[in-house]
Formats: sequence, C-alpha cells, structure tokens
Amino acid sequence: MKEIPKDVQNKYMELQMLQHQLQQVQKQIQALEAQAEEMDVVQQALVDFSAAKTGSDMFVTLTPGLFIKAKLEQNDAVLLNVGGGAAVQKSIPEAEQIVAGQAIELRKLQEELADQMQKLAKHAETVQEELRTLIK
Repeated sequence: MKEIPKDVQNKYMELQMLQHQLQQVQKQIQALEAQAEEMDVVQQALVDFSAAKTGSDMFVTLTPGLFIKAKLEQNDAVLLNVGGGAAVQKSIPEAEQIVAGQAIELRKLQEELADQMQKLAKHAETVQEELRTLIK
C-alpha cells in the first residue's frame, strides 16, 4: 500500500478543519436567527399588550405551555429582566426600543458571521483545489 504524502495529509486535515468551522458558524447563525425571531415576537407582544384595554381578561404565561387567567390593571409599563435575577420597570416605548436594539445587534452579529462563513468557504475551496492538484 502506497503511503500518502505529508503535504496531502496536511491539506486534507486543513480542509476537514475548515469544514468543521463552517458547520460551527452555520449553527451560530441559526441560533442568532432564532434569537432575533424571538425578539420580533417580543416586539409584537409589546404592541399587542399596549393595545389591550385595562380591566380586560387575558392569559399570562407562567412558563412555556403553562398559563393563568389574569385581569390587566396596567398596560403602559412592563418589567424587563436585566439579568442576575433583577427586573426593572420600563415604559412600553422604552421596552420596545430596548428589544428593537437587541434584535438589531443580533442581526448584525448574524451578518458578521455570514461574512466569516463566506471567507471560510472561499478558503476551503482554495484548499480543496490545492488538494486536487497535489493528488494528480
């Protein structure tokens, strides 16, 4: 059996590494998209909430899939989780602005990762071509 030249082995390993990186970046892009879509849902929920009439009955989520019936007493402010188990009261416009900013940041990160993915893919194509040349 013929031994595979070291330069061919190195190029093949580099190509494998690039493919792995591409898969990881793709997963990160998908995760960011899911988070951005969640921010869109939150923005719509804020719009719907501010349009609801005080005194109206509504269902409030306790945890995903678990709701309670409640009466709306106030529709001009929400409690916003700021991390570390702390929440602060924000007006609806303030909360909308914060959530919109988060969605914008998520989409910027997504674009940056997409650019990185394109560069990785282009580099992978180059390495693949170099590997073909070495094998011939």
